[in-house]
Amino acid sequence: MQRWNHVNLAVAPERMPLVEECLDALFGWEKFVTRSTLIGWRLGPDLHDAALYLRPVAAAGAVGDAIIRLRAGDAALDAGLAELDGADADWRDHTGFQVGSVAEWEDRLAHATRLAAARPDLQIAVVDVLRPGDGRAATDYLYQAFIRVGLLGPLRNTFEMQARRA
Repeated sequence: MQRWNHVNLAVAPERMPLVEECLDALFGWEKFVTRSTLIGWRLGPDLHDAALYLRPVAAAGAVGDAIIRLRAGDAALDAGLAELDGADADWRDHTGFQVGSVAEWEDRLAHATRLAAARPDLQIAVVDVLRPGDGRAATDYLYQAFIRVGLLGPLRNTFEMQARRA
């Protein structure tokens, strides 16, 4: 059997402490490793299943800074990134995880919304929310919330939190 078991994100080294604080505050996952070269959370009891890792990579910061700098002087790049930013969140790069119930999903969504307002330095944004019956939902049972963490950089910075209707 094959299965996905982790996601690894390269983060600008100087952003690591704030990204760690952000993910701790936002998701409350179990952090099981904290070293200067690796921070890891697991979403369940199995160390080898459903983990998120951060690694400090200077190039991640350099690329993010270059995108910002180049975007200001390149209309096509700016337009492309703006179109990508405005695209349906479910069609953009994202990492998904599922919580245990719709009630937990609603609580976590409310927490993310409050945290985004209270801590702008964490660069959290709830970019879309889909509930069954709202006309845009993919199914009649799946709840989806797309939460962007801008500290991760301009790309691959969004988490999809799901719950299934019982």
